[in-house]
Amino acid sequence: MPISSDKMKKNATPSYPKGNLWLLIVGFVVLASLPFLVPRLGFLSLIAFIPLFQLDRLLREHQVRHAFWYFYAAFLGFNIASTFWIWFVSAAGAIAAILLNALQMTAVVAIYRWGSRILRQLEKRPAAADFISLIFLAVTWLAWEHIYFNIEISWPWLCLGNSFATNPEMVQWYEWTGAVGGSAWILLCNILLFLAISKRPGRGRRICRWSAAAVVVLPLLASEIRYATYKESEDPMEVVVIQPNIDPFEKYGVKPQSAYDARLIELMARETTSETRYIVTPETFTFSWDIDNPQDNASYQRYRAFLSAHPGTDLLLGALTTRRYECSTKPTRSARPNGEGHWYDVYNTALVMDSRQVYGSYVKSKLVPGVEIIPYENVLKFLGPLVSRFGGSSTSYGTQDEMDAIPCSDGRKLGAMICYESVYGDWSRMATKKGASFLAVMTNDGWWGDTPGYRQHFNYARLRAIENRRDVVQAANTGTSGFINQRGDVLARTGWWEETTLRGTINGNDTLTAFARIGDRTGRAACLTFFILLVSLIIWKAAAASDKRSARGKSASGNA
Repeated sequence: MPISSDKMKKNATPSYPKGNLWLLIVGFVVLASLPFLVPRLGFLSLIAFIPLFQLDRLLREHQVRHAFWYFYAAFLGFNIASTFWIWFVSAAGAIAAILLNALQMTAVVAIYRWGSRILRQLEKRPAAADFISLIFLAVTWLAWEHIYFNIEISWPWLCLGNSFATNPEMVQWYEWTGAVGGSAWILLCNILLFLAISKRPGRGRRICRWSAAAVVVLPLLASEIRYATYKESEDPMEVVVIQPNIDPFEKYGVKPQSAYDARLIELMARETTSETRYIVTPETFTFSWDIDNPQDNASYQRYRAFLSAHPGTDLLLGALTTRRYECSTKPTRSARPNGEGHWYDVYNTALVMDSRQVYGSYVKSKLVPGVEIIPYENVLKFLGPLVSRFGGSSTSYGTQDEMDAIPCSDGRKLGAMICYESVYGDWSRMATKKGASFLAVMTNDGWWGDTPGYRQHFNYARLRAIENRRDVVQAANTGTSGFINQRGDVLARTGWWEETTLRGTINGNDTLTAFARIGDRTGRAACLTFFILLVSLIIWKAAAASDKRSARGKSASGNA
């Protein structure tokens, strides 16, 4: 009895275990997420991608269609498990952030799989093709992370190098590479360990095993030695951190600002001593300051009165400020009309003041998409009204081109990272390069509830401490406030949802690390390498297609 062509195709197609594919996806989600959720589990990231590599191998071997969706499911699970807490701020924002972030990660893998097919045609040795293809994946991922830190639609919370935020002793070498260097280490360890496991016994497998052991152990050993031997630069200063614990959903319009000011002054008075050098508040504690004329603001006058009784103490204050422009044409991209034919900007600002004057300020410039900035609003004009309909902002805050070091009354400078700017290592290191003796994170982490979100945010500041070798002070409206030393150790921290203050001594430092001087060299090198490889693959693909057309043409003419 003849067999139909459909049955022949079905019989010729190798079966594949779908259950195994989903087990690999679950394995990746668990291993990749746990370092962000459970303290001290950063080492799991060194093997987290092995299930994903095996998934890729099975999909290729069995020629599974729609492989894209398997990878998307893996990255979607990773994003949901690690950052589900965004939901407590905005359901629409959480859905958009998680779906789009997972899509970008999947796009990186899609580029790798496309390049891998071409590389396997070029390189006839399967083992070499596997290694070169996986290195192409690592380069593509690192280039994406670097670019993601530097665009307006940005949510780099899950940069792989952040996996070690609770294991500072493992990554002391971030002072040379930054967190993207940690991502490179994670990817390289996963690649070599996967090849060491999956290769057939022989010389190649032994090489992979020894290489994997060296790549895993040597950075760990170097980091542990650096951690044990690092001596802090000693320039002690007493700092007071205020955690006022105001419900962020009820702050504006529930009580007058004068009531919040009175409470802040009461908390400051509780801890401030004659030795206190700085007092640090959370972001946006007060509002409606004219950044060019602060003396017109009632809160400014109240704080000056308090500071006059504490000479030698500076206040690092979070405020919503404005700048007015007496012109009829729009002066900046973010300027808003004031209804009187002129314009004004709104800034999320950190400023340093004492009883005499404001010494300097910095405005937050890594803004939260949909909340503080409408990405590329001059091009995507529909985004403003669309985001506003879902509860976001219809306009953007003002920004500045680079992070500044804010001068203080004693001649020192400090770097203020506002809100999730502390995730951006290459940005925040500019304050150190400009002379900041220590760093401060001014934030409001109460939006997320008692979830891993505020704990992750606090721990990311530990990586900034290592990268810059600067003590870090974090002042949260609620969440976690505390002190972190130059090795990334937590010296003291507050609890969740409590009105409290914290006084401690930190050290200033003026020595620049390699990362503070040069920045994310790993990411920049990856971008250049990716561009060269991408262009080379496109040229080779085009040349191969041209050769095929020529061969078909010659064959056709010969047959004629």
